[in-house]
Amino acid sequence: MSITSSSVVDFGARRASAVSLTKQLVARLADIGVDAKIFGSLSSGKFNAQSDIDLLVTECPRHLKYKIEGLVEDGLPGFCFDVIYLDEIPAHRRHRFLETVTDAGDLR
Repeated sequence: MSITSSSVVDFGARRASAVSLTKQLVARLADIGVDAKIFGSLSSGKFNAQSDIDLLVTECPRHLKYKIEGLVEDGLPGFCFDVIYLDEIPAHRRHRFLETVTDAGDLR
């Protein structure tokens, strides 16, 4: 029973850390002109111990586009992540991403 309780505490702490770090990262990105939204398991409430953090970059200065992954890696230590750029998604698939995004400030 203590293993299960410990796992629940560890998972709760991992999720809380993911939310906190993601909020901080998105705020830092916004400071440099990058707009990023959250999608996937963190956004939908299905985040689990194996989940990564999914970011959809909707706007960014052209000169920063390929520096963002490094900034995300530094901002999310200990977490795997995916960065998707809205302008690289085929037009017919964009709605699927945009329907599910969440602002980082709305994460709980």
